[in-house]
Amino acid sequence: HATREDIVLGHLLEYQRRKRAGDSFEAALVICGEQGKFEVSKELMDMIDGHGNDVPILVSPHTTHQTMEMIHNFTPKLNVHDKSRVHAATEHYEKYIDYDLLLSRTGNSLSSCRSE
Repeated sequence: HATREDIVLGHLLEYQRRKRAGDSFEAALVICGEQGKFEVSKELMDMIDGHGNDVPILVSPHTTHQTMEMIHNFTPKLNVHDKSRVHAATEHYEKYIDYDLLLSRTGNSLSSCRSE
């Protein structure tokens, strides 16, 4: 939450500590705070911005519930049963795929794929 500056500072400090040590940093932080009601302080935003895009922090001007709902709804969930997403992905990428080359490198042929 935007009011928990201690957690945000801890996140930034841990990121810096691991970066100096050459260790990977696999954590991310989502800061929520309804715009006009609970906002990240200017000083803290300056610290976050000072790291550029290095530190994985997402600042949301919405409530925690709204933010999590938006993340859930915008997370792609491509799987074999999701026909509309599979179709959209196929339409987008098909022109970039050399199927003859792909099949030859896997030891298959286009005719063997069509017979199934």
